[in-house]
Amino acid sequence: MKILLAFDGFDYSQPALDETARLAREDEAMINIVSVVPPTARGTKSGGHPGLPPHARDDVAMARAYLRDRGIAADTKIRFGDPADELIEEAAEGKYDLAVAGSRGLSAIGGLLLGSVSRKLVKRMPCPVIVAGPKKSVRHEPAVTVG
Repeated sequence: MKILLAFDGFDYSQPALDETARLAREDEAMINIVSVVPPTARGTKSGGHPGLPPHARDDVAMARAYLRDRGIAADTKIRFGDPADELIEEAAEGKYDLAVAGSRGLSAIGGLLLGSVSRKLVKRMPCPVIVAGPKKSVRHEPAVTVG
């Protein structure tokens, strides 16, 4: 199984990292940790300045180390642009079997509070998405088909 882990280093990303580790142990999955630096980032935790992502590099390295400490190999990638759009494009280009993302918890879908990025992923991802929260994870099947 090929898994895209959407990871930005914020606290709400940790459940997604934990869920990915659990899935990888069960299925010997190929993991790609993807962080997206939004165009509005200005030296913030989400990635730094566009074209110079010091936090994004640190964040994906931390997630990779976390998985490595659990015996799970992972690759990393940093993209630039709108987080939801870039993750959806990555999923389509990379032909992933599954995406895993955390949630900031702003609106309810499936009993889990979703932020704006996770809500867009649920609606537009070409593969199933697991939205991982601190107390539960919810799997959403794709609403669109890629052909």
